Amino acid sequence: MNFITRVSVCIVSVFCLLLTSVSGHAAENDNQPVLQQDIQSVKKAVLELNKDLYELEQNLLSPATTRAAFYVSLSYGEFFEPLSIEIKAQDIDPIQHIYTERQVTALRRGAVQPLTEFNLGPGKHEFHVLVRGVDQLGQARELMIHQEVEKTSQPLLMEILIRDQEEKSNATAQLRQW
Repeated sequence: MNFITRVSVCIVSVFCLLLTSVSGHAAENDNQPVLQQDIQSVKKAVLELNKDLYELEQNLLSPATTRAAFYVSLSYGEFFEPLSIEIKAQDIDPIQHIYTERQVTALRRGAVQPLTEFNLGPGKHEFHVLVRGVDQLGQARELMIHQEVEKTSQPLLMEILIRDQEEKSNATAQLRQW
């Protein structure tokens, strides 16, 4: 049996034991409040086990040595409104996202959007980011980033920051590591 199967069997066994103890209490009609407390305890225990299993699954499927993620933020957004983002690199499938009005409004209010999570091996990787959108005059505009990033054994968290440049009345995009 592999590790996940053993953990699953243990959890099911614990759950069955808890249910049997609850059903034993059900025979005693005098103790309805105690029964309700036991049921709530069982529900809480199952929720905690589910959370722990989810974390375990994430760590097994995407260990820290290969974990990477992109986030997007918009500083003010007066001179540029993003419509879509496309990210390419040699070792990953292309990542694409089309923005809704609601998402752009949230970005303008200071939200940081988690764009995607993916697995990436340690080493140097060159990312090509293309942000398509419109400027303050409604004209189509593209912001491009070409940057080499080194992935270590730690998770790689990167932010695509779209920032206004008031002195030039336009916007730029940059890739930052957290």
